Amino acid sequence: MSTVRNRSPRTGLATPILAAYVVLVLVFLLMPLFLVAPMSFSQTTYLKFPPTGFTLKWYVAFFEDPAWIAATIRSLVIAACSALLATVTGALAAIALRRNTTTDQLLRGGFLGPQLVPVIILALGVLLLFSRFHLYSSIPGIVVAHAVLALPFVVSNVAGALRQRGDSLAQAARVLGASPLKAFWYVTVPLLRPSMIASYIFAFFVSFDELVVAMFVMGRNETLPMRIWSNVRDDLTPVVAAVATLLIVATIVALLISEFLSRPRQAAKDPV
Repeated sequence: MSTVRNRSPRTGLATPILAAYVVLVLVFLLMPLFLVAPMSFSQTTYLKFPPTGFTLKWYVAFFEDPAWIAATIRSLVIAACSALLATVTGALAAIALRRNTTTDQLLRGGFLGPQLVPVIILALGVLLLFSRFHLYSSIPGIVVAHAVLALPFVVSNVAGALRQRGDSLAQAARVLGASPLKAFWYVTVPLLRPSMIASYIFAFFVSFDELVVAMFVMGRNETLPMRIWSNVRDDLTPVVAAVATLLIVATIVALLISEFLSRPRQAAKDPV
């Protein structure tokens, strides 16, 4: 005897309402992107929407301005180094604190400190510390500061991957005679590679977009966010829109690359 399940009217009404809500949230989040990109092609010397005419001179102005290029290269170097430092340090910390003991939970919670403290307070503390150790306006100093800001995301991401996959394969490798180092390098690291790649991409953009700490400790060595802030405060030309559009495209490309590299590789099928 078949059982017919009646669909609740409340459930049927909630589905389109939820879908409409999701669409509205996405439109709200993406609307600035749809506004910024067209303004980067405007012929006016100020930001205007809808744009007037079509020109690429603001992109040319960005690539021909040594100050913009120097700030961009500086931000890329800082972001790449800080993301690497945060990924390696955060992944090792997550592996060391993978057990669910009270001590490990408290220590993992300690890594969330940079996200709990207001960034302005953290920037002030970094400024006082760097002034004492002569790291003010130095690349190594800002790399360490940005790595600290990205650590909570790396630890949380890698810890979640460890909880999902467990230690069974690494323990099996140890039982079969692998040393702890070989079990870690050939078993644990490949299992965590997708989460580590995602953590690196996220840490990279945390550093690349960071403004407050950089303004406190970088002085005249402008990063790209500092340069954008200076332009918005003083000139507000469409060069800012051009830079923002380039960053949007770069972010999308980086996310696609991260998604491609994070996919687990399928083992080749043995011939029958």
